[in-house]
Amino acid sequence: MSMKPNRNKFLADLSNAVDNFIDNSNSHYNNIIAITHNDADGIGSLKIIQSLLHKMNLEQDYFIYNRSSSWAAYLKGILPKSHERKNTFIFTDVGSSLTELIPIISSRKEDFYILDHHEVDDKVDLDDLPENLFFVNPTVHGYDGLDHVAGATLAYMFAKSIKPAIIKQGWLAVIGIAGDSLRSMDKLKSFNKDVYEEIVNEEIVNDKEGLILFGAMNDNIKNGLKNSILPFVKGYGGENDHKIKSLLSELDIDPNKKIVDLNPTEINSLIMKTHISKGNYAIIPQKQGLLRHAFEHSLLLNILSFKNISAALSIIQQKSITRYAQGIYLEYINALSSNLKILSNELPHIETKKAIFIDAGNGKIPPSNWSDTASFSTVNELLNPNKMLFLGGLEKKTQMMKLSIRCSRGYLKSHEGIGVNNVISKVKDNFGGMGGGHKLAGGLRLSIPSYNKLKENVDNLL
Repeated sequence: MSMKPNRNKFLADLSNAVDNFIDNSNSHYNNIIAITHNDADGIGSLKIIQSLLHKMNLEQDYFIYNRSSSWAAYLKGILPKSHERKNTFIFTDVGSSLTELIPIISSRKEDFYILDHHEVDDKVDLDDLPENLFFVNPTVHGYDGLDHVAGATLAYMFAKSIKPAIIKQGWLAVIGIAGDSLRSMDKLKSFNKDVYEEIVNEEIVNDKEGLILFGAMNDNIKNGLKNSILPFVKGYGGENDHKIKSLLSELDIDPNKKIVDLNPTEINSLIMKTHISKGNYAIIPQKQGLLRHAFEHSLLLNILSFKNISAALSIIQQKSITRYAQGIYLEYINALSSNLKILSNELPHIETKKAIFIDAGNGKIPPSNWSDTASFSTVNELLNPNKMLFLGGLEKKTQMMKLSIRCSRGYLKSHEGIGVNNVISKVKDNFGGMGGGHKLAGGLRLSIPSYNKLKENVDNLL
């Protein structure tokens, strides 16, 4: 059963980490090494921490971890041979694999700060952590790592507690919130909502109400209906221009009119004809074009993080999008809307009482697109939301089955909060494999024989 959130305990952990960092930064810390995840939430978190360290005049370095190797292998080239307290480590949006990290941290003299919102392995005794580890994770106190606290939200709360002027970098937190929550901003909850409202009140970010077609809010309505991924507009998503123009002509709407410029009459006409709805979206006023829109900015960072991490780190500092990034974004968004259409209409499904298996390894959807296709098909409830989705196929490089596993928020409610991360742990215990994730989303690699056993026993496992 899911735990009721305990605000006081979470804030006590945060305050303890903040107080210790302030005390030791004045006497012991000279060089801070930040390690973060290669996605929009991770990059937003990193930039917030870098701003904090700059304001504190502390030397700093950073590394980007993509979770493709064990922590021991990854940190081997980062941890200095000498154990000096002047070197301090801050992990953001990564680091809840405590079964791997605790033995490493216990053997070191440096201080480690882990600011994370991923689920923690149940086997870890949180009352017996190393003295040099300051672990702040709201999920251990009953909060949801997606709905309630994004990684960038946590990094912002930590940094602002030390230097209140960090509020000016609040737009970085909004990028993380927009990308991780996968909701319109009026539906935010808990600390994500608190932080967002604070940043809006300070006019760091502008909150707007209108038609929600996330993924294409910067575009015209014709392209918006075709390329929106949240919501995916059934019957129009991934379709040809002729079909979409026909609808807009019927409604007397200029297909080239910007989504943000639609008037109330046009919005209501579209709502009547489709399942689109109104909501709130975030605008970053100092940026232009696509980068002005927090969700689209976040999505672009996610795309670039897996293709060209240097470009991702560069684009977050820029006011306008480069031609290179624009091309990559359009290629991605066109492919994803097409993939969602393919998943809905073409891919065969194997359904059990509690699960849905989809073999996407047939060439119709590239492996690099499996994760996002699974995520947005679940968020949009294109399949039965009361069943867990296992989408993937054979990974040629490893000759293992690579699975993107997802469940809906409704599934979580009906299963007392037992989600994807719990199922992945059970799969690893019973059949082996490597992977992890959140309650709503995760990834898993396992052998072909183990995959076949999983399909045979999935209902008992769930």
